[in-house]
Amino acid sequence: MPILTELSDNGNELIIKIVGKFQFPMATEFRQAYTGVQEQKLYSLDLKDSEYLDSSALGMIIALWEFVERNKDRIRIINANQDVGNILKSANFDQLVTLS
Repeated sequence: MPILTELSDNGNELIIKIVGKFQFPMATEFRQAYTGVQEQKLYSLDLKDSEYLDSSALGMIIALWEFVERNKDRIRIINANQDVGNILKSANFDQLVTLS
């Protein structure tokens, strides 16, 4: 399964883990990962096990950003490798979400 979800211990954060390539075929599953649960205060996108993302993945992140009403403080991307982090920064995603 390329997308795994878990709630934090305090129940205020949804962690969405992407395994493998983050690309278009995951769009429906990615959307269901955050719309299929109760709204959370924080959404973390864990890219530790994702070695690649394409332009549609950037669009999926924007869709999540819109879902949380364009609130940068409610979305963070964690554990991205250097290549993925560089793509996100060059696309100015550090202005939309928190990169850590």
